[in-house]
Parts: sequence; structure tokens; C-alpha cells
Amino acid sequence: MGIIRDLSVALASRRLFSNWLSAGFKYLLTRHGLGRDFVTVKCGDASYRLSPGMYSFIINAYHDGLITEFKCGGSMELLLGGIAKLVISKNGDELFIAPDGIKLRGEDSMDLTVLFETWLYEIHFLGFNLDGWLVVDIGAYIGDTPLYFAKRGAFVVAVEPVPYHFEAMLRNIELNPELKSRILPINAAIADKDGSVEIAVEGRIDGEASIFKKGKGVKVRSFTLSSLLNHVRSLGVDINAFRVRALKMDCKGCEWDVVSNELNTLRLFDVLKIEYSGYLRNYTADELMNRVESAGFRCRRYAHNQIAVRIGLDRHGMLSCLRV
Repeated sequence: MGIIRDLSVALASRRLFSNWLSAGFKYLLTRHGLGRDFVTVKCGDASYRLSPGMYSFIINAYHDGLITEFKCGGSMELLLGGIAKLVISKNGDELFIAPDGIKLRGEDSMDLTVLFETWLYEIHFLGFNLDGWLVVDIGAYIGDTPLYFAKRGAFVVAVEPVPYHFEAMLRNIELNPELKSRILPINAAIADKDGSVEIAVEGRIDGEASIFKKGKGVKVRSFTLSSLLNHVRSLGVDINAFRVRALKMDCKGCEWDVVSNELNTLRLFDVLKIEYSGYLRNYTADELMNRVESAGFRCRRYAHNQIAVRIGLDRHGMLSCLRV
């Protein structure tokens, strides 16, 4: 089935690039470490240098109908899902423009499907008007969700452990200066102890980075959730001054430490959005939900991506909770 899809995707790319065959061959060589670190494609009278990841994304997204408009000229412009735009310069610089106008720089091996979760599928939606809200964003990645919440009026504590992700987040915040005062970036992991932990990261950008996976590790600062909030207070943020307090966790396993050890801290929040990864910690969704609801919340769970559909909601999905 994989080979059939690969052939179908390659044939569909004929409608995008005049050198589709040679570009596809170069991509295969690069993917197996035998070619350069970019793929040159020809569109109209222009040529563009694409990272292997971006080339793969474009031809697959086009095949699947996600790209609704495609233009070549001074830059390559792609309309994604009819609402978001991706602009690529001839030398390969990438700029993602979200439906709400937020701009994000393309980064090495950036997973655009994560951005689609935020803006196309809106799995992190909390409301149209978040004025007076505090959002503690655990797993802020390259700044997509902090900017998303800040655009809607919230003040965001943006916690991201992976050093390169954190640097990318700072760059993206600078791209959206009108939102800078609403975001407090913190380079740290949430864990069951204060101090430091090792987080496994594949490459510089890795949306699946986790302290509970095997692989090459990066040592990063760690806080418990309670200690993080104390740190935020020490920086001059009065947590009690906000009308609504929300906690968003997308930390690939750390959610289990929080619900296992810090239920009293969870009670400080009114709204919870938790991406749970029971397959990393050997717990079930029912076990997680029961612990959260014992702290005074009502929750619902739902599938937010194909991984959740494939392995089942018992092991992976989203939990959305309100304090009652």
C-alpha cells in the first residue's frame, strides 16, 4: 500500500513541477543520505530550493487535496485548507501565515501538521475572546499555540523544554510584535521534580520530543507544575488577578506526573486542555480522567489526530475539562 501511494503522490506532482521526475529522484537520494540537503524544483519560469521535508509535505498535501491554490512567481505561494498560506522564497525560506494573520518562520523539519491542529482543526480552541484569561501552555513548541492564545486576548506563560524549539519560539514572537507583551517564554520541562531532566529529541525540530522516550537526550531545566507557578509569581505575574485560568498540556507524558502528584495545583485552574499519551507511560484514558475529575472537573475526550484514531482513545487523545 505504501509503494502504491508513493507512486500516486509522485505522479500527482507532475501538475506542480516540470522537473517532477528528477526532483523525486533527488528526494529519494537525500532521504537515504546520498544526496544534497535540498531538492530543487522548477515551477513555471522559476526554480526553488526546498528542504526534503518541505518537498515531501508539498507533494503529499497536494495529492491529498489540502493545497487548494498553488502559485509560482517571485515566491511560491500555497493556500492550505482554503484558509492558511505558506510562502516559500526561491532560496527556500518559509513563512507560514495563519488565518488570523499570525506569522511563523519555517524551521528545519518543522511539522506543519502540528500547525494544522492549531488553526485548521482548532484542537486548542478555548473561546473567541480570552481577555482576562491566563493560559499556562506546557509544550509551547515553536510558539504556535502561545501566539494563537495571545491573539485572542490571553496572557500566556509559554513553557517549552527543547532548546531549539524555544529559540524558534522567540523568533516567531518577534515576527508578531503586537503580541509580545502577552507572552512570557520559559525554557523548561514539567516533571515530577525540580532540577533537570533529559529529553529525547530527533533533529533540531521534533514535535514528538519527550523525557519518556529513548534516544539522544538533551539536558534541560525542570519544574514541577507547582514550582513553575511559584517561578511565574516571582517574575511579577499575579496568577489570582485573572478572570479565568487555563492549563494546556502537550508534553508527551508529563501530564501523568501532574495528575498523579499535583491535584491540588490543578485545582487552581478553571479549564484544562490535555493531550494525553498513555502509550508512553502505560496508563489508560479512564485512569487519567478519573484522577482529573476527582479534583473537581468534568471532562470529555476526543481524537485529535490520526495517531489517536489508529491506536485508540484509550492510549492517546485530547482531554477537555471544566471545573465544576
